[in-house]
Amino acid sequence: MSAAVILVFLLAGLLALVPVWRLRAAGWPTAWVLGSWITYGVAILIVMRYAALTKFVLPLLVIAYVAPFVAGPERLARVLGTRRAEPPRPIIDVTPKPPPVLPAAPRTRGAGRTLHADPPGGEAIDAAAPVTEPASDGGEAS
Repeated sequence: MSAAVILVFLLAGLLALVPVWRLRAAGWPTAWVLGSWITYGVAILIVMRYAALTKFVLPLLVIAYVAPFVAGPERLARVLGTRRAEPPRPIIDVTPKPPPVLPAAPRTRGAGRTLHADPPGGEAIDAAAPVTEPASDGGEAS
């Protein structure tokens, strides 16, 4: 066997380990994991070797390669009809608690609100004074 053929087999085997690792993490039995690794490896070798079959096998290989990553471990375990061996992990609430409510500050101001500064223009505001409209310079005489 030449070094190129050995390298192709090694590459196909290593590429096939990636989705198989995900299936193993889902709790699949060892026999099923080995069978899927062999199936992935053979499909990768077929795609590498036979160019005429590539257009038929490659889409199936891509879907089979990506499927373990799209479906979570729980879904993959349901394919076999089994549950995971480890118990489900507890949900930890990491939301910070709200700060304690501050007591209401006593109001030192009087009931009526007053201005502490004169408004622009220098004259003080008299609340009892009537409001007058400014004269318009529209050119109309009355």
